[in-house]
This record gives sequence, C-alpha cells and structure tokens, in this order.
Amino acid sequence: MHSTPTDAPAVEPTPRARRPIAVTLAALLMVPAIVTWLIAGIAFFVAMLRAEGDGIGRILVVGIGAAVLALALLMVFLASMGILMAWTGDSAEGLTVPAGFTFGLFVVVIVVLLVQGKLSYQPTMVTPLVVGGLAGVSIALIKSPPARAWFAGRRS
Repeated sequence: MHSTPTDAPAVEPTPRARRPIAVTLAALLMVPAIVTWLIAGIAFFVAMLRAEGDGIGRILVVGIGAAVLALALLMVFLASMGILMAWTGDSAEGLTVPAGFTFGLFVVVIVVLLVQGKLSYQPTMVTPLVVGGLAGVSIALIKSPPARAWFAGRRS
C-alpha cells in the first residue's frame, strides 16, 4: 500500500490576527497624555524651585515639587509601558490604568469646578480638557469588542 496525499489532513498555520485599528488609536491617543504629564511635572517642579522662601518652608515647597514631579514621571512610565503592552498585545490593562487615572483627574476637576460654579472658559483649560477627553476615548477604544477579541486571541 502506498499513501496518498489525502490521507493526512493538511494543517496550515493560522496567521496571527492583525492589530485592530481600535488598539492602534488607543495607543496613539495616549501620547498627548504622556507629553502633558512630562511637561506639567517638570514645569511644576521648576515653579516650586523658583518659589520664594527660606528655611524649612523652602524645603517643603521643593519637596512638594519633587513629589509632583515623581508622580508625573510615574505616569509617563506607566503610560509608556501601557502603550507598549497594548501594541504587542500583551495586555489591555497596561494602557487602561494610566488612561483611567488621567481621565479620572479630568472628571474630578470638571465636577469640582461645576460644584463651585467656577466653570468658565480659560485658555489654560484647553490642554487638560483635550488630554482628559483623549484618555477617555482611549479607554473606550481599548475596551471595544474588536480590541477585546484581539487581546483574547493573543493570550491563547
């Protein structure tokens, strides 16, 4: 007996599914948040260094500036790692955490301003509003059905 090619089933390797546009957009929409956190942290620290004062007050002011800078740098690191994790398909949560924190601050600030009745247009409000809104859109995109399906397919 000789074997024919139809005896063994043909097994073709399945190609990895392409990255959904939702994941790509979610990652790209977090880039302005990274830039904003970095600029804001450095600017706050520089402003605290330039603050007037001496003695223990100066140390406290610079310490607060350093703490805010450290938080901003942590957010830059987390968002950068989150973008990398989302891009490679490792995890959606890596991007969800910094985007959620950024969006959460956006919501808290808006609610506080509304409660205090101080919501009026100021040119300095544009950047936080846009960055917070983009972070919210990034969360929605990373949790969309195509993105979830892609991440689930990458885990198996």
